Amino acid sequence: MIARKPGRPADGKTIAKDAILADALALLSSEGVDGLTMRALAARVGITPMTIYHHFGDRDGLIRELAELVYAGVTVPTTGDALARAQGLLLGYHAKVMLHPSLTSAIFGRPVLLPAEARRITETLISLLRESGLSSERALRWAYVLIDYAHGAALAIAAQSVDDGPREDENPAEPDGFELGLGELMDALRRHSNRF
Repeated sequence: MIARKPGRPADGKTIAKDAILADALALLSSEGVDGLTMRALAARVGITPMTIYHHFGDRDGLIRELAELVYAGVTVPTTGDALARAQGLLLGYHAKVMLHPSLTSAIFGRPVLLPAEARRITETLISLLRESGLSSERALRWAYVLIDYAHGAALAIAAQSVDDGPREDENPAEPDGFELGLGELMDALRRHSNRF
């Protein structure tokens, strides 16, 4: 009998790291943070748990790579003033948090998991706020307020939809409360930027 090589299921097909990440993200979305175990993921993918450890080191490494994958798609719009681009960045980030609230919960539960992509988003937001005329200190303070607002709104909406199911009066064509609230925050920054 020939032993299987790491990363290969019994039928001999190679399992790519990206395929493992896709299945891990699906498992995290369906089962939550506690349901994302190496054994459950290995069973889903059809490989041994050791293969996952080989690729990602441990569960923290897996979650960190999931976050890198998800948040890499958050970019800054290329048009508009600095505050309009900051608003676009936050809308993109909020959308990713809404798609994968369990991932954000996993990161909150273990701050050591903060991915480089999340740091990039924060640093970009701070830079845009400085470009708008805020001092470095106030840009940092406002960046944290805005990011916490994005997290809180997305997680609250995600928790409500899990607890209550979709509401009958929801109209997907209307902007949600987050977008409206973010617009008001950015308008306040724009109106009072010379005071900050």
